[in-house]
Amino acid sequence: MTLFASAFLLFVCQPLVGKMVLPFLGGAAAVWTTCVLFFQVMLLAGYVYAHALGRVADVRKQILTHGVVLLLPLAFLPIQFAGASTESFFQHPSLQLLALLAASVGVPFFVISTTAPLLQNWFSRTEDSSARDPYFLYSASNTGSLLALIAYPFLVEPHVGVAAQSRLWLVGYIVLLGLLAVASALLWPRAKTVAAVCARRRSQTAATVFRTRLYWVAAAFVPSGLMLAVTNHIAANLASAPFLWIVPLAIYLVTFILAFARRLRVTSARVSRLIPVVLLATFPVVAAGVVAPPGLNWIIIGGHLVLLYCGALLCHTALAESRPAPQHLTEFYFWIALGGVLGGVFTATIAPAAFKTVLEYPLIVATLGFFRTGKNEKPNWLVPALFGAAILVIWIVFRATGLDSSTEAVALAHTSFLFVCYKLKDHVQRFATAFAILIIAYSFILPDYIEGANRAYVGRNFFGVKKVLDEPDTHLRKFLHGDTLHGIESTDAARAGKPLSYYYPDGSVANVVEMLRERGPQQRFGVVGLGSGTMAAYADAGHHVTFYEIDPSIEPIARRYFTFLTRCGSNCDVVIGDGRLQLVRADSESFDLLMLDAFSSDSVPTHLLSREALELYLSKLARDGILLFHVSNRFLDVERLVSSLVIDRGLVAFSRFDDAGELRKEGKSSANHLVAARRLEDLGPIAANPTWKRVTRPTDFQLWTDDYSNLLSLIRWH
Repeated sequence: MTLFASAFLLFVCQPLVGKMVLPFLGGAAAVWTTCVLFFQVMLLAGYVYAHALGRVADVRKQILTHGVVLLLPLAFLPIQFAGASTESFFQHPSLQLLALLAASVGVPFFVISTTAPLLQNWFSRTEDSSARDPYFLYSASNTGSLLALIAYPFLVEPHVGVAAQSRLWLVGYIVLLGLLAVASALLWPRAKTVAAVCARRRSQTAATVFRTRLYWVAAAFVPSGLMLAVTNHIAANLASAPFLWIVPLAIYLVTFILAFARRLRVTSARVSRLIPVVLLATFPVVAAGVVAPPGLNWIIIGGHLVLLYCGALLCHTALAESRPAPQHLTEFYFWIALGGVLGGVFTATIAPAAFKTVLEYPLIVATLGFFRTGKNEKPNWLVPALFGAAILVIWIVFRATGLDSSTEAVALAHTSFLFVCYKLKDHVQRFATAFAILIIAYSFILPDYIEGANRAYVGRNFFGVKKVLDEPDTHLRKFLHGDTLHGIESTDAARAGKPLSYYYPDGSVANVVEMLRERGPQQRFGVVGLGSGTMAAYADAGHHVTFYEIDPSIEPIARRYFTFLTRCGSNCDVVIGDGRLQLVRADSESFDLLMLDAFSSDSVPTHLLSREALELYLSKLARDGILLFHVSNRFLDVERLVSSLVIDRGLVAFSRFDDAGELRKEGKSSANHLVAARRLEDLGPIAANPTWKRVTRPTDFQLWTDDYSNLLSLIRWH
């Protein structure tokens, strides 16, 4: 019961903290991977403490020492993150976020993380018949963690605000203190027996060799890195929400449960027979690094999750079958935690700095084959080397002869590669090496073909991967953040600088701007979200535009590869930082138009869609000013939320869906916008335009506040 409660608290803490810190970084998908890295570091610190304390022979001294440590979190509870944002936060977000987490939640998380290894170590020193193999308790602990992750999105987040969640977590910690007190009281009279058993077992077991420790680290590194890589992919292409972050982590925990369970344990031999088929079926999707359209996207995401499940299960069963004798229990958990931290460091910090694309995902998948079990064989590099040479030669020939544009030829080559790899499946080393060559080769070859354009630029930072692509057939230059379009400009001199994509002439944005221009000169427009800077095309000497952009890498890209900002000159300003936090500094009633263009991507910043955020926007808006929301989103019904907010506030609102149709070839993008004002007459001709529909408040929808949000309620399930 105590183990279950500690694990439950530990893993409820993770999505709670992730949700609390999201507003400080605009809902960026990398927030969660950085948080997971922090939790892994704290878990490692907790295991180091447990291992060091476990070396004390007198268990009564361990209990007294740990009793003092258990009181430390009370000084940091309930969890809160007040006053966390600074100017440097957006320049060095990973370091700032880690420092913020360490100062706020580091101590509570560290202390709770020590519970599981300490209790298991104390139990292993008893005379109980199960104490000779106490690792089944690790499975029970992970079950508590899994239930916490499932409970959060379905029971906690939809019904309880963040502040109340934090207070409930404090209550849960106090309950845990009571359970630990009871467990310690039961163990205290048997302390001498426990010490004697420990000494007797220690004398009977040899020390663990270095090679085994290295294997433990590697077998923990790969699934940890794989889980974060899959999480990165889902969070960047669906929504940066705890509900979606939880799915890969829950799968990761399930594999631990199955690997270390006493009755339902899965063997590595069984997984080793299955993994070649899974790898060969899913690796092209991993190598391509793209997402299918909404209709197929859930199937593709399902493929990534199946790969994570099988890959993590392969490594975790290998760990379970190499577990040492009980007296090395805390050391074993230390090496597992170290491998997990290294996997997190690689995926969350090293990879974004070292790779321009998400190359770490296929690289980690490439290592999975080496963890299979099978008959011993001598290393044979000849067959994999010939296989790699064949791939290189075929690709060169295809490029030189134009066969790479032939579907039949490409399908034949791909089928041949799969056949060769599959025939090697009974030879562990040969298959692993051949598969690693295959997926790495595909990772460099596939993206160029799938994009169907020339890369003018590709870069990556904390906020994700940015690409600028030139399409020679349409003479269009596109700006992509992940797989979300953030701007288009024609490369033809005659059309350069003309507003395209969501800002196309006669579109929703053009309607609003034309209406405002009829009021006269000297107007100010505010835009949250820069993209390629297309909105600057509507600026002139009488209409100044101020952009707010959280990602510092966006402005240099917009200025170098697009002409909107350059043409705008002094009529445009760019403010780097979170839009809501920077808007606080603007003068009251300073904007005639405030456009919120930060929701078209799939990492929706929830703090920009709260009741308090709407009040801020209205305070910066002129009395007859206009709010314009770009609510286009593939997977989240943002319009439903915005409609609820503006109608609840008593505003008048209209929405319009502008279908690109045949103009898509000219650079127009389909878009959904919602416009709101204090009075009907402030909307002028828009209210009479039949393409704009009057907005009514959706029923059965709970408004979001800074304390409460529920992205699960916005997901488009079909």
